[in-house]
Amino acid sequence: MRLNCYIHVPFCASKCGYCAFYSESGTSVGQIDAYLDHLSEVIVPETLETLYIGGGTPTIFDLPRLARFVGILDDKFAFIPGAERSIEANPETLTAEKVALLRKFFTRISLGVQSFDPALRMRIGRKCSQQALDNAIELIREADFPHWNCDLIYSLPDENEAQWENDLHRAVQLGVDHISCYSLTAERTAALGAEFIEDDIREKAMYEKAQEILSACGICRYEISNYARSGSECRHNVNVWCGGLLRAYGPTAAGFDGIDRFTGADTLEAWLAGTPPEIDRIAPEKRLNEIFAVNLRSVAGWTPGSWSLVPNSDNWTNRVEIARKTAQKYPGCLQISPDGIKLSADGLLFWNDIAADLL
Repeated sequence: MRLNCYIHVPFCASKCGYCAFYSESGTSVGQIDAYLDHLSEVIVPETLETLYIGGGTPTIFDLPRLARFVGILDDKFAFIPGAERSIEANPETLTAEKVALLRKFFTRISLGVQSFDPALRMRIGRKCSQQALDNAIELIREADFPHWNCDLIYSLPDENEAQWENDLHRAVQLGVDHISCYSLTAERTAALGAEFIEDDIREKAMYEKAQEILSACGICRYEISNYARSGSECRHNVNVWCGGLLRAYGPTAAGFDGIDRFTGADTLEAWLAGTPPEIDRIAPEKRLNEIFAVNLRSVAGWTPGSWSLVPNSDNWTNRVEIARKTAQKYPGCLQISPDGIKLSADGLLFWNDIAADLL
């Protein structure tokens, strides 16, 4: 069974208006050092297929502490041949020295652009100057990472379709091999949540525009929000969507051992104090339904072979029967055969409803 690992770095310079992920801003050097000390103590040495560093802002560390962080990872983990090692980065935190350090260890970098339009970035509380963004892009291109992703958000307040098209074309022109396109949602815990008004018609138009523009450039959708050139899909995400084993370290980091899900302590302070993770323990049948529903977000969906790799998976014919019952409620949304189960293009738009039904 493939083994994946996620590490959450819970530090940010400031909180962006759209973000509902856990992070601490205005943290001291002492807190960062305590985080690195504890991380070094709790990581169990293992051999990984994928490693993903997210946040927060993993690249917020100064150069010596970033070097220490990478050193911990290199010391604790072994990797199978061709393993994927990903890290998220915010443009304003990158320097030539940091990028050079990251390039020696990571095979994939994900840049949090959100929008190339400075006015739109300001509107959502993304404090990154155009100069910092341009500089970070140049550094990453010069470093020649094997893979690099650009994160974009659409359906932003005051954004029109032309601005969204410009963002998509700009990302393609940069030579990225992976683009993540997320619609802005009214997260209750985010600063924009109280004022944001969803516009389903505009959101759908921008969703379809992403598919139109990116596929024409050879960057094809492989999951509702993710596009990649062939062979450049994020293997960490693909493995996790399919129920792969997931180790997790850091506050709020979520892991999976094949039966139970574990979520780390909900604050940095509690995590440093050794508070045990919260355990999500549900009936085996419900867990299988959950895994089955999650990977229907992917364009490929399920095959008998991929389903057989799921921990404790049931018979494929049972999955076909479950899918057929759901398909009766959502005509035209599921494509079902003995060889595969997946959502149609229209079905992907209704994934939330379909997943709820499967659960």
